[in-house]
Amino acid sequence: MKLILGDNQFFGVNHADLKKAAMTRELFSTHTLISDFIKKSLSIGLDGFMINSNDLGFKVVEGFDFKNQNVECHYSIPYPHKYAGMVNDSGMIALISLVLKQLRFRDVFTVLKFALSYNVVHLLPIIVRMEIPKSLPKGSIVYLQNVVTDLTMGLKNGDKILSAYINSVKSMGYKPGLITLNPANLIDALKNRHSEDEVYLCFNINYSGFNVFPSISKVEKAITDAKDATNWKLMGMSVFSSGSRGISIKDSIQYIKSLRLDYVVFGSSKLSNIEKNINQFNE
Repeated sequence: MKLILGDNQFFGVNHADLKKAAMTRELFSTHTLISDFIKKSLSIGLDGFMINSNDLGFKVVEGFDFKNQNVECHYSIPYPHKYAGMVNDSGMIALISLVLKQLRFRDVFTVLKFALSYNVVHLLPIIVRMEIPKSLPKGSIVYLQNVVTDLTMGLKNGDKILSAYINSVKSMGYKPGLITLNPANLIDALKNRHSEDEVYLCFNINYSGFNVFPSISKVEKAITDAKDATNWKLMGMSVFSSGSRGISIKDSIQYIKSLRLDYVVFGSSKLSNIEKNINQFNE
């Protein structure tokens, strides 16, 4: 089981304690501070890091020295707030200008296909390319954020759109990943079509059942189904119940280690906590 550094602490995300989230965000106000913390975390035993495509995350990946380190990068796209903020600050024209700057000549035909069919599948390669820094090494994992994944699954042909996303990422030389809050539903929808593909699936799972949907038992079954029927790699997130009180780290880790997971992602603003967690996972 590989251990990956999460990014919630960098961007002020804590589902159990908003005050703590705001405090940790102040510690990582620049991409340099984030990069330094990632490097120190890797040096004490983590296998890689996960980061999203907001402005800071993009700069971290853009400037990271991947050549001299054996490290996995798990990169999640898109970051919807980035585009919402751009429209709020500068209007829709700014967003349109950004998209036009990213277009290549052959993309014109792709845009025309979309205009004629209104099929978002045609735009996926352009959207994905816009979000990925050129310095991201080929073979890295590129995830679709859960808000997009789960909204897409709610559409009439959502499974086909996600399938097109998987194929688009593969064609670019990256490994496709999906973050979801309902892994059971997603696995049922895509496992037959992509059972032979190396798809990375990230979802909540923890000892207490905090934000585990639709239930612990159904997610446990989904894990078994995926490992028995596909080549997918499974990553557990929120494994410490987002710091909920009354849940011990030891119990959390023992539970996670009992599952057939390939990866675990967790974060902390303190290197000492990360080192303790690594040691307990390795016991």
